[in-house]
Amino acid sequence: MQALLKAFWDIALWRRDPSHLPDSPTLVLLAGLAYAALSAVQSWLIYGTDALVLRTMADLGLSCLLVWLLLAAARRLHRFNQTVSAVLGTGALLSPFVIMLLLLSDPSGSNYALALFVWAGSVAVILWYTFVLGYIVRAALDTGLFTGTALAVCYLVASAVVLSRLFPTES
Repeated sequence: MQALLKAFWDIALWRRDPSHLPDSPTLVLLAGLAYAALSAVQSWLIYGTDALVLRTMADLGLSCLLVWLLLAAARRLHRFNQTVSAVLGTGALLSPFVIMLLLLSDPSGSNYALALFVWAGSVAVILWYTFVLGYIVRAALDTGLFTGTALAVCYLVASAVVLSRLFPTES
């Protein structure tokens, strides 16, 4: 297990690409379970218990579907297990940073320095995850980092749009 965590960290830090992960449905399942558990915590912190299980399942399913569609369009489906494991595993790995920032966002309302830290931390984690996804896509499609990052941005925007349509929030 420690070797897998190190492999995901190495991917998040651009030291390795998804080809170093095992091509294993079991790894997809483990990464998916970790991703879903941490996604549920994030959803609970943001939205409460309202449709928590459905939100979590939709997030996980959409992540897998978008990776599959991207690889199918590029005729690289043979890389699905490694790519989706990398996406889910690095997403789970970065989730504790998001959870920490979500927990700090409530008390930050009365403390400017804390609010600035939460804002800067949120921007940093979003950019980090975007570039990690770009790095994973670059490796999966054998393309450049610019193309990989552009596709990662499309992936993130598509996910946000679909999830906001499935689960609209009251304004």
